[in-house]
Amino acid sequence: MKLFYAATSPFVRKCLVSAHELGLRERLELLPAAAHPVNRDRAVVAHNPLGKIPTLITDEGTALYDSRVIIEYLLTLGGVQLMAPAGPHRWRVLRWQALAGTGRRCHGRFRGHSL
Repeated sequence: MKLFYAATSPFVRKCLVSAHELGLRERLELLPAAAHPVNRDRAVVAHNPLGKIPTLITDEGTALYDSRVIIEYLLTLGGVQLMAPAGPHRWRVLRWQALAGTGRRCHGRFRGHSL
């Protein structure tokens, strides 16, 4: 698998930590990419119309983007199912996932809110 990355991206780090924890890190070939909001890296855009990193190219040649999608794929490869089946519990898990993905941007704004 190939992962377009920039070392400074927190989204790339999430993918790399997940790959490491799942024992898949050695299967990733890291491809440096220029993460720029306007001047997108052409190598990334060729696989990801959003031009953003991380972008993963699977061994089958499928492009996956968004760290949450890439991590779901890695979990599948690692034989791990963290996500609950459809139903109320799944939606609660997905809300937590979305909240966790906001990182520094929400700093304390969700205190007291029930998920």
